Formats: sequence, structure tokens, C-alpha cells
Amino acid sequence: MSIDKNAIKLIVTDIDGTLGPVSTDRINEEYYEVIAKLQDRGIIFGAASGRPCDALERLFAPVKDRMFFLSDNGARGVYQGRELYADAMTLADCFALVEDTRNLEGCQCVWQTSGKTYFEKGDEEIYKIMTESMHYSGELVNNLMEVTIPALKYTVYHPEDAEKATEGEFSEKWKVDHQLVCAGHNFMYVMNLEANKGNGLAKIQEYLNITKEETMAFGDNINDLEMLGNAAYSYAVGDAREEVRQAARFTAPPMTQDGVLQILKTLL
Repeated sequence: MSIDKNAIKLIVTDIDGTLGPVSTDRINEEYYEVIAKLQDRGIIFGAASGRPCDALERLFAPVKDRMFFLSDNGARGVYQGRELYADAMTLADCFALVEDTRNLEGCQCVWQTSGKTYFEKGDEEIYKIMTESMHYSGELVNNLMEVTIPALKYTVYHPEDAEKATEGEFSEKWKVDHQLVCAGHNFMYVMNLEANKGNGLAKIQEYLNITKEETMAFGDNINDLEMLGNAAYSYAVGDAREEVRQAARFTAPPMTQDGVLQILKTLL
């Protein structure tokens, strides 16, 4: 399949592992210049990430005003500062997730709402990573069971292997009626069943009247698969997981070589 540069009207990219290392606090500043040029040409640019919208806006500050964001792993969509949708879980499910995470060895809890991300005292490791490196607006609370705002996305953090730490009883229970997906080695996301980057992208496409055939997408991990499936021009970066490289139609150079930036430049 060849690339028709004139057909592309919308571009969306993952962040962690795709534009930069997982938990990165910055991206190559040349991205801002290239994104602005694409925007000037009428191409709509967006970011899809497990990060909350406010963190994404800070990361893309120079160009954020014309962007869309699929935050919270697709559970929330914002375009030019306007919220288009939000898919929060029930409080009962959030409380049950906290209880189940407490039974997992070495795991920490992240309760992510549309306004703030909550962490429990004792889980300072992930609190520091997300607030100091990933631009999260976070708050440490004594007990997550006292939070009254439902989470858009709940994250189980493990310092080495979240996928392995949550396998078995936890995964079997929650994957029945929720979206359960890993992002990098350290994060296991739990959302409502229909909340993912692919469904979020479909909502943005419908809102903007842009088709799959006019869409380009970039990703590296399992939580990007649905998004890549909703874009005719789907790219896995060269250092993506094997499943992602098999699913994508094209392969970009590795993230370590700013592969997405290289592809974007070919559109100018």
C-alpha cells in the first residue's frame, strides 16, 4: 500500500514508547515545529495516551490549542479544549479495584479522574514518577476508598512487570467486563469495556467527518492496537512490540531515532 500524502486529514500518535521513552517528561522539540506546519496545512493532529488530558496539554504546550487529545487510554476525548466525551467507571468498581490491587505483591494504585489523579500514601514511587516526570496533577490521599469521583482509568503499577504481577485471578476477574491492557512493562490499565484508543479515535473521526482512509496513526504497544486498526495509514515504530508490528501496515524507524518525526517530515 502506497501513501497518498494528499489524502491524510488526521494524524494521531501514542506518546510513551512511540515519541519518547516510557514516562518521558519531554519530546524532541522539533515535533512542535513539524506539528505546527501540518496544522497550517489543514491536517488535524492529536495525541492518544494513558496520560490525563492536562498532562498531555503541558507536554504539547506550544501546539496544544489546535490539537485533540484521546486521554486516559481513550476514555476521554478533548478537541481544542472542549470535552467531547468521557467514559468513567462506577465508584463500586473503582473501590473493588483498590481492594484487589492491595492483594497484589509489589503493586501500587493510580486512580485517574478527568480533573486529578489520586495516589495512596505508601505509593510514593508511582506518585513521583507521574507528577515529576509525566506532568500529572496528582494528590496523595490517606485512603483511596474515600475518593468520591469515579475514575476514567485505573492503573496498577509494578516497578518491574505489571503484566506478570496482575496475571491470574486479578486479570481473569476484571477482563470479563472491563478493558484490561498493558502499556509498557510497568502499567496495567483498567477501563470500561468500550474505552480504548480505537473507539476514541472513531468518535473524533465522526465528530470531524474524517474517515479511516484519511487517518494516520502511530503506536508501539498493545493498548495502541485498536487505534492502529482504525487508521488506513497505521505505523508501528521499529522498536514496538511484535504484536503491534504485525498489526500495523507500515513500520516507522525506532522511537530511539525519532521515527515518527521522520515520517511526519515526509508529509511536508
